[in-house]
Amino acid sequence: MDPAPVEAWDEVDSGSDDETFDRLYRLHHHAILAYCRRRMNAADAQDAAAEVFLVAWRRMENRPDDDQIRAWLYGIAYRVVGHQWRGRHRRRRLHLRLVGVAQPAPPAPEAVAVRRSEDRRVLDAAARLRPGDQEILRLAGWEQLPHREIAVVLGISPAAVDQRFHRAKKRLAREYDRLSTADDATGPRGGEL
Repeated sequence: MDPAPVEAWDEVDSGSDDETFDRLYRLHHHAILAYCRRRMNAADAQDAAAEVFLVAWRRMENRPDDDQIRAWLYGIAYRVVGHQWRGRHRRRRLHLRLVGVAQPAPPAPEAVAVRRSEDRRVLDAAARLRPGDQEILRLAGWEQLPHREIAVVLGISPAAVDQRFHRAKKRLAREYDRLSTADDATGPRGGEL
């Protein structure tokens, strides 16, 4: 596993960026992959080595002088491996925390039927709103965007978002109440509870 001699890089630095990158890859891939394999399992090492060369490709215009190319690639590999290691450990800690969390009991069938009926009624009420009201409610509820981001999406001020959101919620509540009143007067739909 001798690293590629620095002199071999003289061949690399001629030609187009694609040719330069291809030569860089051929000269250093084995060493970078070996570096990654010494620090993680084989599958993760393959991914890490691929990411190293992806980063190198993106930064080809900013690559260092010829005698520093190998060190530059090792520096990228060091950061990529560290990033993957930290991510793996965060996922492991999260998994351990989640294992300790008690799972809630599944809801009773009656509760599921009532919930579905309520969900359908909310969707029916939302469908009766103007398109602008529907969109602002979707951005806030489904997309979970804060009002300042909704303002950017809609091209309005955050204060206008606050007002429109407040009005849309009121209109939704009125439509929901109308549907509830109509259902109470006619009885349950389709054999639901």
